[in-house]
Amino acid sequence: MGDVKPRWPLIALLLSICPGLGQQYSGKLGRGIAAYISLVVISWLAAIAYMYVTSRIVGLLLLMVPFLGIAIIAIDAMICAKRQPPDYRLKWFNRGWIYVAVFAGLLVTINPLMDYLVGKQIVRAFFVTSGSMYPSVYEHDLVVINKLAKPKRGDIVLIAFKKAQKENASRIIKDQILRRIIAREGDTVEIKGRQVYLNGNLLDEPYASFGKTESLNEFISQDYHLPPGTVPPDSFFVLADAREFGFDSRMFGYIHEDEINGVAVKIFWSWNLDGSQFKWNRTAIDL
Repeated sequence: MGDVKPRWPLIALLLSICPGLGQQYSGKLGRGIAAYISLVVISWLAAIAYMYVTSRIVGLLLLMVPFLGIAIIAIDAMICAKRQPPDYRLKWFNRGWIYVAVFAGLLVTINPLMDYLVGKQIVRAFFVTSGSMYPSVYEHDLVVINKLAKPKRGDIVLIAFKKAQKENASRIIKDQILRRIIAREGDTVEIKGRQVYLNGNLLDEPYASFGKTESLNEFISQDYHLPPGTVPPDSFFVLADAREFGFDSRMFGYIHEDEINGVAVKIFWSWNLDGSQFKWNRTAIDL
């Protein structure tokens, strides 16, 4: 028989920083494990739904799902502790090292499994580290990538470079970057300075920006010219929105469809590191 020790609701609340441990402390091991798994699954489902909702208010509510889930689990842990009698006898799992083992076991099994099933196949987040897609995407934005969407003209896509391309441009680009699809297979592209022609017609590009800022490096001059070229099969021509900054198809050529890792559909949140604050007016907006 275990020692007699009452269960304190405040301790159950504090342990709920690691969701489910409060229930374990309160004598409900199975309930705690179920709570943790439910939180992870529901959070991923909310992320999937977030990709498709058109209402910004609904999007903001979906962003709150993980936090609401943690709060509900913490309250439930307090209730479980309060319902235990003062002469509660410790169970086999009411030991410090078992608390750590249970939480660590869930962390290294459930989380990677859901990341593989959902994060690598359906939806993921991508942290932007440059201003190459300004003004559509800011540096330090966290964007949502829909991995099920079929890329089309005008989409901002996540590109994962092949090894050879990465080695050729290793000083400039990272493994993955965001760029906008301008043309697809069979299209003819021509650039005259700031003007892009698609199949002989001047392309209207309200998203494009020009001019240097303090955070951008000049790669392409304003009088840059690219002769007409036809996009090969299963490929795309991509450009950065910040035309004098972005490293794009003007330098590394066409992108094969196998290098497209998904379509950027929303801003998850926008963070101003200089001002140490969220840009709430950009959070949960469509791209």
